[in-house]
This record gives sequence, structure tokens and C-alpha cells, in this order.
Amino acid sequence: MSIIKLGISIFIAILFSISFAKAQTEKLDNLAACAGVIVGNGAVDFYLGDEQSFDVAADIAYSAYLSEVFSGGYQQNDLQVADQILGGNVDKIINANNSENFTADVYEEVVGCYRALAKQILEGAETIINNQSNWNELKNTSIEMLKRMLRAG
Repeated sequence: MSIIKLGISIFIAILFSISFAKAQTEKLDNLAACAGVIVGNGAVDFYLGDEQSFDVAADIAYSAYLSEVFSGGYQQNDLQVADQILGGNVDKIINANNSENFTADVYEEVVGCYRALAKQILEGAETIINNQSNWNELKNTSIEMLKRMLRAG
């Protein structure tokens, strides 16, 4: 009987571990999606001549996103997928604006993402403070690269 109980305990532990890892990557993906929405919205502001609004939006988006990246023990492939999600949502918001499809639903998505990122910043404040020097250069380089791409066309 004890071997069966041990086997069941191990099985439950493995299931818990898998579901916890899935929940963590889901959180990362959702933050990446919202970060992309906010950067995309900031890019629209940039196109309209408001570079300062872009800077603030990108700073908020990357601070929230990187606070999760630095707090979790994510695999490289999880981070690559999250980065693709972020980039895809930047494009989605820019395309919505360019095709005159920036609807009330898109606006609500932007507002919801600001709320989600604000919550992450509050929850990850300690990580943000403790790791700011580590990712400040990464964040600033990413923002400057985005501006260069936006200026090019």
C-alpha cells in the first residue's frame, strides 16, 4: 500500500508542478500581450508627434513585463514566445490605427492593459527596484530601437 501512496503523491506533485508552470507562462504571455498593446498605442502617439507619450507608455510596458521576466525562472523558449506575442500586439494596434479600425473595443483593450500592467508594477515593485540597473540598459535600448523603426516608416 505505501508504494501506491508514494506513487500517487509523486503523480500529484508532478501534476501540480505542470499546472503551476503553465499558469506562470500564461501570466508571462498575458503581460507580454498587454505590454505590446501599450507599446503599440504609444507608437500611435509617436506617429502623431507625441514622442513623450510613447516614452512613458514604453517605460510602463517594459517595466511591468520585465518585472515578471526577472522574477520567474522562465525557459528561453518561453521568453521567445512572449517576445513574439509582445511584438505581434504592437503591430496589431498600429495596424488598427492605420486601417481606421481603432474601435471602442480596441480602446477598451488598451485601458484594460494599462490596468493589468499597473497591477503588475505594484506587485513587482520590489523586483523592479532590485533589478532596475540590470534591465535599464535593455529597456532603453529596446525603446530607442523601436523609435528608430517608427521613424523609418
